[in-house]
Amino acid sequence: MPDLYIPEHIHDSVAPHGGSVLLNAHSGQWYALNSTAHTLWQEWQRTGDFDSAVDAMVHRYPREQRTQVRSDAEELAAGLAARGLVVSGQPGEPRSPGEPAEKIPAARTAPRSRSHRGLPQLAFAIALLLLRLPFRLTVALVGARQRWCRVAATQEQALWAVIAVEAVARRFPGRAACLELSLSAVLAMALLGRRLDWCIGTVDDPYRFHAWAEVDGVPVTHPSDSERALFRRVLSL
Repeated sequence: MPDLYIPEHIHDSVAPHGGSVLLNAHSGQWYALNSTAHTLWQEWQRTGDFDSAVDAMVHRYPREQRTQVRSDAEELAAGLAARGLVVSGQPGEPRSPGEPAEKIPAARTAPRSRSHRGLPQLAFAIALLLLRLPFRLTVALVGARQRWCRVAATQEQALWAVIAVEAVARRFPGRAACLELSLSAVLAMALLGRRLDWCIGTVDDPYRFHAWAEVDGVPVTHPSDSERALFRRVLSL
């Protein structure tokens, strides 16, 4: 079988249950792999060699017949390729999975700025528009803000943005969950020329997909959020 490589727009992170999650940054679609599929994926990511992944599985499960392991690996590779998660026949560069980030609660107060009173509404509206675009275009446009956002937001500024956009979202009749809220906070800071990272990944206990804003690797959440789970980045912009 030809060598396999992982396209650059596919991001992954190890899940607490021993498997992994994959994010297609072009489509915005998530995929979950169990521990067996993760072992194969990890080896393909590391070497690009289909057979070395089969060898790793045979070593891990010595009671299984190599022919059966190879058949299962071929079925997995075909399924991943059909979804654009792996590509055969070309070299690729291995990437390290996302590191978990422990949430550090932000301060309980946020700055009040009368001069920026309408900014959260504008940021929220822009976020809703961006999230209606193809996800790969959303990612490209959000990433482009780095050209003018060269100064990192402070924890206090970031918390102000999080609180302000959540207040706006409560009056919105449509869907406004973590994806919309986190992007709105990032854009609110971008409109002020400040950099706030937009992160997409998973959260443990209970395990689920999630999106949040970060400052210097520290997730920023609303003061009322008492969650103490680990945030695991898959994509950071």
